[in-house]
Amino acid sequence: MIISKFYYLRKNLYSMAELVLEQVILLSEALEADDYEQALNIVERDDLIDDLEKENDNLSQNAILEAVSNRNILGMGDVDNGIVLKKDPLRFALSAIRITRNMERMGDQVVNCADVFRHQTIRKGLFKNEEPMTLILSRVTTLAGMAIESLVEEKERFMGSVNSLEDELNELCDQAFKKYRSVPDMEKQEFADVYRIILALERLGDYAVNVAEELVRLNTGKDIRHLENVKSKPTLYP
Repeated sequence: MIISKFYYLRKNLYSMAELVLEQVILLSEALEADDYEQALNIVERDDLIDDLEKENDNLSQNAILEAVSNRNILGMGDVDNGIVLKKDPLRFALSAIRITRNMERMGDQVVNCADVFRHQTIRKGLFKNEEPMTLILSRVTTLAGMAIESLVEEKERFMGSVNSLEDELNELCDQAFKKYRSVPDMEKQEFADVYRIILALERLGDYAVNVAEELVRLNTGKDIRHLENVKSKPTLYP
């Protein structure tokens, strides 16, 4: 019974992760190709993510109840609370709730971008030919890809530095805002929509980092959130 519940929870979590990443990739392609039909398709597909979020919530709650009542049977009764192990189903179920929330919010930010873009107020070629927008799309896709791949493949360590990549994304978003704020032929509506997309992409990256940080906590027991003021902030990657 326990194996069945956690099997379905893990399966649904991975399905949601892959769907979110697919949405991110579709968004990048739609923006670069000025594909408004694809943008509309992205908006309409959001219900698939919402449905999986509801399923994961219910499965996580049931899994938590089962894990609590069967923890000793699974040999986890004597585990130190300060140690986090992937073998502990209770900890996995609790992390699954947080990961699900962050992935749903990643999906929301994708939809926010697509919904703004499909109204065709933004000049063509902006996301294909102009920096820093091209770099922003690249960094967001990379961040999302690393987080989702790490979840699905259950990696404890990753290639690269999520923290450095997030810092670079934030700097690029700031550069984009300053750049388009000063473009003389950009009308207020176009600037407003560009700015909304910049904000949504930045938040998308933040939620991807949240997923990666939760995986670190699940696999190592270390909570590395909100360490930006620490002099030697540990990275998620070696």
